[in-house]
Amino acid sequence: MKKILISAYACSPTKGSEEGRGWNWAVGLAEIGYNVYCVTNFEDKSYIEEELVKLNLPNLHVEFVELAWGLDEKLFDPNKKSVYLHYYLWKKKAANRVVELHRVHNFDIAHHVSYGSIQQGSCLYKLKNCKIIFGPVGGGQMALPIFKQYFGNAWSTEIIRGWVSRLLLMYSKSLHGTLKRATYIISTNYETKILLDESRFSDAKKSRLTDIYAIPKSYNNLEFIERPEHEVLNIIWIGRVIPRKGLNLSLHALSFIPDNVPYKLTIVGGGKSSALIETWINEYKLDASKIEILGKMPFAEVDKEYRKADIMLFCSMRDTSGTQIMEAMAYSLPLIVLNISGARNLVPESCAIKIDPSFDDGTAKDIAKAIIELQSNTKLRNEKSLNAYSHAMNSKWERRIKVFTEKYYEN
Repeated sequence: MKKILISAYACSPTKGSEEGRGWNWAVGLAEIGYNVYCVTNFEDKSYIEEELVKLNLPNLHVEFVELAWGLDEKLFDPNKKSVYLHYYLWKKKAANRVVELHRVHNFDIAHHVSYGSIQQGSCLYKLKNCKIIFGPVGGGQMALPIFKQYFGNAWSTEIIRGWVSRLLLMYSKSLHGTLKRATYIISTNYETKILLDESRFSDAKKSRLTDIYAIPKSYNNLEFIERPEHEVLNIIWIGRVIPRKGLNLSLHALSFIPDNVPYKLTIVGGGKSSALIETWINEYKLDASKIEILGKMPFAEVDKEYRKADIMLFCSMRDTSGTQIMEAMAYSLPLIVLNISGARNLVPESCAIKIDPSFDDGTAKDIAKAIIELQSNTKLRNEKSLNAYSHAMNSKWERRIKVFTEKYYEN
């Protein structure tokens, strides 16, 4: 069986999002028989080692790349900008480690799975005589200027991010090497694919747009949730309360819903903008009794909120993909999403109402119309609920890995 080297800076058996993706790629490939070596950082080392014992997969090996001089503890914090410096230093050291591993094991394929962003490329580009797969990755998506009003002071950070991305695309040796060496470059959204295709270091013939995502493995056995008919539409919003996630936009949308339309919005998640939620509610003259703010909570409690909801509102203004989208569909929830970034190609029309961004208050008004439609049209809501569940159950990790390996590993 082929020998596979996985670069998964973010990798953990106890978390979702980036960390969960890194772990699921490594385990999933080993479970179908590939001989897998996964290179990752020091975080959750003890949990990984403990899980490896439980799994008892002799063909799964994890290599921990750790920084000297205590830099792991000093720099690594996913909630702070210092994590990008940590990733840069880790990637430089990991590049040397993977060259050593390749010399010993002669890998057939080297696959970069996390961080799932294009900006710094991959530590795998120095490898020779093996197929290199970069992605799925995002990072090319930018917040649209028409959303500036919802970012407040954070808009300047968006501008800086855009410039940094362009500079890295022009000058990053690691990214250039990755784009030139990669056999396949897999993007998670159209914006990233277009950006990479325009780079003089990339070959558009290598470029692909990913066509399948995956629900967390713990959701595999969820059953379809048939929700009882009731007049009040229970809307759930889940995410980090930071500007780009669009809670401000979501609340603005509610201000265009007539008073006689019954709804309840439940907000799950915390973040640096949490203190502004009450301000936004007052600014948009919303009925606070219709809004429940739960903050960050354990997943066992989030499960209950998913089950109580009728629809999910996901109005992120810049997102690689959006883990909550797949979670919501697994819980049989219809969606209202912006037709941009990851949601654009991740969410089928049959499962959601997709909102095309427009100027001024147009986007918020269109979101409000979608909420009113789903509140008043039970038949439509039920159809999209069933479609969402079916799509999610057809998007398990086992299938994602099967489809991906057939396309990119075996050809």
